[in-house]
Amino acid sequence: AMDSLPGEDLTLPLAFEGRYGASCGAGMRSVSPDVAEDTVSPTRARTMKDYENQITDLKKENFNLKLRIYFLEERMQQKFDGPTEEIYKINIELKVEIESLKRELREREKLLVKAYKAVESLAQGGDAEVQCGKEAQKKMQEMEEMLTGRVNLLEEVTAQEEVEKALAMTEKEKALRIAAEQKLASIMNVPAKDVDKVTEAEKDRLIEQLKLSLKSKEALIQHLEKEKSQSGSYDGNLPAEKIRELTIALRHEKDCEIEALRMEFKNERNSFEKRIQSLQEELQERENELAVEKKNGLKRDKTIQGLTVALKAKEKENEELGSEIEELNASLAKAREATHKAHVQKFKGAADYQALLMEKETLLAELRSENLTKDAENRRLQRIIKVTGQELSDLNLEREKMEKELDEAQLQKSRSDKTINVIITFLLSFVKSRNYSAL
Repeated sequence: AMDSLPGEDLTLPLAFEGRYGASCGAGMRSVSPDVAEDTVSPTRARTMKDYENQITDLKKENFNLKLRIYFLEERMQQKFDGPTEEIYKINIELKVEIESLKRELREREKLLVKAYKAVESLAQGGDAEVQCGKEAQKKMQEMEEMLTGRVNLLEEVTAQEEVEKALAMTEKEKALRIAAEQKLASIMNVPAKDVDKVTEAEKDRLIEQLKLSLKSKEALIQHLEKEKSQSGSYDGNLPAEKIRELTIALRHEKDCEIEALRMEFKNERNSFEKRIQSLQEELQERENELAVEKKNGLKRDKTIQGLTVALKAKEKENEELGSEIEELNASLAKAREATHKAHVQKFKGAADYQALLMEKETLLAELRSENLTKDAENRRLQRIIKVTGQELSDLNLEREKMEKELDEAQLQKSRSDKTINVIITFLLSFVKSRNYSAL
């Protein structure tokens, strides 16, 4: 049970001359200024009642911090639906960090046992035992400072790594989005312009060709009518035969021209169909990319579910740690009570009373250290919520934009089909009208 205690166990008094009360008391008030500053007068020494009040207030604050962590984890569970694989890695790193801190805590607990034995020997008297207790307390204080520095450093490094990873993923998503936008623009804009240009150019060219053909045929008809009028007085049969031959030749020429126009129109239609097929293939690629994005979204959802399970396990572990802390506090209280009785019976002077007061100071330091740990956990969870929420918002915006681009591509394809149908209808009606006029 003691392996899982996140706080620091300091039960040995740090000094017996009263020097620790002034220096350490100021540092503790900076951590939790609203606990006992207003209850103890600076002109008198703290009593046992004051220490008990401080311990009660710190226990309440500890419970409030646990409650805040619980609600933060519940909020993370409700908010996450755009996960990232980096969260698993962070969770593993934190577990490794917790295990290393547990090992260090076990070493400190061994020192605590030695310190407790030193306190018992101190109760029996002897200058050698007093000196041993002071040395043990000094070692525990040095280890406490070292562990506090390492914990703060690990928290800063973890926070910086989370920010850098979030920024890298954001830049990568932006680069992919910009590339997709450029590709879609090249697919959508260029074919539309080509279709309009080809449509106008082909329409003008066909009209000019038909006008020239009409003018040449009108000139030929005028020439034949003139020739008929000149030769009508000489021979009535020859001009009629010549006119029939010329009419047949004219019809043959017209049929050839119509056939050429049909072949040209067929080639143009095939070209348009190939272009449409190319656009459809590009559209299919975009749809496939969108399907891949949706599939990745489902994977992220599964990742979030796994993270939720891990968070619940973490919550359960925190509850177990809380119960272990309470058990340890109860055992420490019993040990302190026994030590207090021994001190009262053995020593009646001011030095013994100062030792009891220093034990209370140690208990306060322990509870405040636990509060610091809970505050750090609270800040870490808030940072994870903020980074993951921003990533989720960016992914949702990207998905909506891709769906909008897909709709625009389908609309552009529909417009291209309508343009081609209009051109085909116009050419067919024009050719039919020319055939009727020639006949």
